[in-house]
Amino acid sequence: MEKERAPWWLWPNLLSIDAPLVAVAWGWMFAKAWGVVSVPWQLWATLGLVVWMIYVLDRLVDVRREGPAANLEKRHYFVFQSRKRLFPLMVAVTLWCLYVGLFILSRTVVMYGIFVIGLAVAYFAMAMTQSREEHTGILKNSVAGLTFAYGTAAGIHAYSPVVSFGQMIFSWEVLLFGALCAVNMTAIDFWELEGEDKEDASALLGMGTLMVGGAAMFFSLWADDFNKPFFYAILVGAGGLHVLNRMHAKFDKDGRRLWVDMTIIAPVAVYWVWVRFDNSVLT
Repeated sequence: MEKERAPWWLWPNLLSIDAPLVAVAWGWMFAKAWGVVSVPWQLWATLGLVVWMIYVLDRLVDVRREGPAANLEKRHYFVFQSRKRLFPLMVAVTLWCLYVGLFILSRTVVMYGIFVIGLAVAYFAMAMTQSREEHTGILKNSVAGLTFAYGTAAGIHAYSPVVSFGQMIFSWEVLLFGALCAVNMTAIDFWELEGEDKEDASALLGMGTLMVGGAAMFFSLWADDFNKPFFYAILVGAGGLHVLNRMHAKFDKDGRRLWVDMTIIAPVAVYWVWVRFDNSVLT
């Protein structure tokens, strides 16, 4: 069965390049918040490529679980149709990561990478054991959100002069970003429910956005000048998701994906404006 033509603005999602761009952008924010002066370009490239590969793998796992191509969403159908071309690219990305990890990046980055790989393995174990009929759960999306957050922050943290590994693990910046990502992923799943389940899910999602936004506001009151803009950015993202959750019925499935991506991208713009024009924040 032929799928309808995807709108042009959906192609970043189909190509799985929206998540890598988000990871690099938020990685830049972590670098600013933690006072990281210099990050090798190979780390930025590796971050984007690894996120791209994980998202492609995740969609391939979904394709395997969901069955016939006719029942797949556009992003999964694209991966299904392109799988023979994607495998060589994924092999090339794996070789690149091995080369950069062994010969270019610091050993600290590699050690942090092992921690993130452990989270990714836990996520894929949950994804692969999930039945076709079972709907994506909050726990799985929470693991996915934390994996994305730590994956984004860990490599940057390795070049931080002031933040220890333990501080990074329990950093409110990382934890709240992970929570924001988890709510973002859960929203996509919840909005596809029907009937009373959809109403309950919408209420739960609204509560989640308020909790993340409230926590960001609380920590912004006590944060120093370096970290305040980061918490404000989290607040903007949570607020955007809360509004979108109230209005999501006005958009079709593709439109929701566009706007849910915007709720993660918009905070980066807010952060840039804040650090650009606030003299109390070093840039």
